[in-house]
Amino acid sequence: MTNESTKSGASGFTLIAHRGFSSDAPENTYDAFDLAIENGFNNIETDVQLTSDGVAVLIHDGTLDRTTTGSGPVAEVELAYVNSLDAGIWFEGPADSIGRRGPGAYGESFVPTLEEFLARYEGNVNLHLELKSHEQELVDVVAKLIDEYGWSKPESPATPGVSISSFDASQLWRSKKTMPHLDHGFLLRRITQLDCELAVSLGCSGIYPNAGGVTVGDVEMAVRSGLVVRTWGVKTDEDLLRSRSSGAAGTTVDWPLRAKKILEG
Repeated sequence: MTNESTKSGASGFTLIAHRGFSSDAPENTYDAFDLAIENGFNNIETDVQLTSDGVAVLIHDGTLDRTTTGSGPVAEVELAYVNSLDAGIWFEGPADSIGRRGPGAYGESFVPTLEEFLARYEGNVNLHLELKSHEQELVDVVAKLIDEYGWSKPESPATPGVSISSFDASQLWRSKKTMPHLDHGFLLRRITQLDCELAVSLGCSGIYPNAGGVTVGDVEMAVRSGLVVRTWGVKTDEDLLRSRSSGAAGTTVDWPLRAKKILEG
């Protein structure tokens, strides 16, 4: 499915819905993913880690406490426990939300598994999947599911597919060895020449710095190394505009619809 609304104007700057449309629906849930797609954003970022029984689930934090009704480390509980939790009751959308509003509006959300996500959105989403936890087994679990459900490298930012990212160089090394056909990106706070060299040595095609500090010089340095730059950590309009003006190819953002309007303004 080609969806040109994932871009802003002729620049081709790609907006990636961070943990789904997470400003207006509970992060990393179907509600947030669906809201992004319904509003024209088929580039979606999410986080994956393992439960104690080896199931890949989509959740950002190492613990359940902030975004679910459960508690404790994700890696120390079984999927059955995760499935019993509510992952949206905590969320109350902003007054101008395009999603549901008010206390308890998302009281039936849950933590999806990666397998459920791949089955639900096959052919509809360009997935930017962050390997969040550090278990060596995570890569094998993810690779098996991606292969089983037939996901592959996207032909362009606007077409379906999957790419991998991580802050963990060891995970990236394992992942690129296991899934050499997929693009990989090295997440970090600020680009340096040494980081570019490391990213290349890991087999990465991208390097992903924080939007708040990225510069034109950083992007030029990365491009000379053959790396694509996209940013993360957009908190303000200024961060968004800084990211685009740096020459980055795109960014993750919690509020993609507002970001699109700002970039088109």
